[in-house]
Amino acid sequence: MTDKIYDYGYRAPRFPADFRLLLQTGDRNPGLLDARCVDFSEDGLAAEINTSLEIGARVMLLITLPGTSTSIRIPARVTNRQVGGYGFAFIFSSQNERSYMHEYLESRRSSPASSPELSG
Repeated sequence: MTDKIYDYGYRAPRFPADFRLLLQTGDRNPGLLDARCVDFSEDGLAAEINTSLEIGARVMLLITLPGTSTSIRIPARVTNRQVGGYGFAFIFSSQNERSYMHEYLESRRSSPASSPELSG
């Protein structure tokens, strides 16, 4: 089970993921962009997206986490660009938001019925 958790020197363990999310840009012409999460942690995520984004830009992520039925809106900052995608760091407005992510990932990791891979 733990062999699917990546630790490349990040602050929090990263989990492979495969679920759709929407990304709302905050530029002059805001729009909703379709993206696919490929890596997820308490602190942020990596997503494949076919649109160019500026490093440092603030965006809103609209996410329905696998195994849940409620969508959440999380502000994030574009932190890096990889081939075909970007890294996003969550900007939590409260400790409750951070705790929600932590508890969600802990429940996925500790559940014997589910794999730590996050698919939706």
